[in-house]
Amino acid sequence: MRRPEAGNGDFQAAEGRVPAADYPVGGENLPPDTVEAGLRALARDAGPSIAKLLSDEPGPRAIMQLSETPPGWSREDKASAIMALIRELVETIRNPRWRAAAQAALRTPPERFPGAEYDTLQARWREIARPADEGASADDAERYRGYWRTNAAEHLAALLRERVLELNRNGTLTSYRRGQFQPPPLRLPISFDRTEVLYRFDGYRGIDSTSYRWLRAHGPVDHYETVGWYYNDPDAAVQITPLANCVLDGPLLDLPQGGRCGRLRFPRTVQEGQSIFFAYNTRFNSDRECRPTILYEVRGLTMEALVIRAQFDPPALPERIWHFDVSAQSDGLRTPDDGSPELLQVASNGYVEHEFLNCQQGRKYGLRWVWRRETFVGEG
Repeated sequence: MRRPEAGNGDFQAAEGRVPAADYPVGGENLPPDTVEAGLRALARDAGPSIAKLLSDEPGPRAIMQLSETPPGWSREDKASAIMALIRELVETIRNPRWRAAAQAALRTPPERFPGAEYDTLQARWREIARPADEGASADDAERYRGYWRTNAAEHLAALLRERVLELNRNGTLTSYRRGQFQPPPLRLPISFDRTEVLYRFDGYRGIDSTSYRWLRAHGPVDHYETVGWYYNDPDAAVQITPLANCVLDGPLLDLPQGGRCGRLRFPRTVQEGQSIFFAYNTRFNSDRECRPTILYEVRGLTMEALVIRAQFDPPALPERIWHFDVSAQSDGLRTPDDGSPELLQVASNGYVEHEFLNCQQGRKYGLRWVWRRETFVGEG
């Protein structure tokens, strides 16, 4: 039987329980219902914010104390990373009703709930319950409020606690610091006629990516600077290996945010208007499970075509996978509904691909998915 709920989402410590302020940072003993109370406090009124996490409210403070961060992080860095992690975990909830209720409670994705009109939970319940071109009744909104009160908050709290403790053990909260990894700027006068990249997996672990690229020069160019990064292990000893029509010019360089950069030298200088093909492999060299994301940022002036391929390792296949264009859609974190054009089909052998056309500099494109697991405790 489920325990009584804390009123209006407030943090309430059980009798005899150690107050949240007394739990050590990274505390394994922090109870799941304490994390749940923190989520309920974040959801109140206008929803989650950095300011709430940095406040003296017991619930949000408990969530902050649960997480360990590397030396040199500010409290704002930590709060920002936790916010990014919470939003990511909301989108992994398999039950669509619970997921929608959590989205409304925690105001994610933010672009769905813009402006002061959504600064109350009731307004967000109505929005999430609203059918296309129709209004939502008070009963509809109350239904999603019920999902949050009785199921979604508890389930999300368990996910968050488990994930943070895993990140503490692995030291990988760094990958959530102020959003996604940002590669160094590319100051070369180039564009790409075409890029094809294949990602391979071993179970839930990413092995490597192989890139085939057709570069077009807009001025003399004799090299390309590529970067390698593994989201769940920023300090992984990424290895970059030339495969065709290029050589590695000098040692790989460690990047400040993690990952590595390598300079690939061409056999000749490519003059303005000319094109060249080259290929290389990036091996991740990590034993950690990957984040369910392939993210590709266009670093040339333009890219006429980008093909992202993934070879998953059966039976570790995505249950649901979709493509995204950060600027044209969202950041890809919201799981599309059944029948959405963003959804992709994975072949029985684990292969999937998607082609993006007319890609623009600085835009991010990619695939996100939810892993198929044998058991999902607490969902029905």
